[in-house]
Amino acid sequence: MSVLGKYIKQPGETESYTITYEDDLTDADGVVALVVVTTPTGLTVISSNFDLTSARVWASGGTAGVKYKVEVTASTGDGRVLQDEFYVTVKEY
Repeated sequence: MSVLGKYIKQPGETESYTITYEDDLTDADGVVALVVVTTPTGLTVISSNFDLTSARVWASGGTAGVKYKVEVTASTGDGRVLQDEFYVTVKEY
């Protein structure tokens, strides 16, 4: 599992995070399913979607001062399972 980045957002913001898989796929392969898990609870994933070569996660809320881990698991038509994670820290400015 690779750590894609560390992001900061405010509690009232809704942000999107995009993951690209082009380097991990063959020409005939593509993403067919996506699972997103956040820990601890409190950051709300309001939607997640994908196309053949990327995934996008939209997140909102969270508690100021808390760092959340967002784990994204993408499955491909050829049977690959690609796991990535990123961190979102919620801060009041």
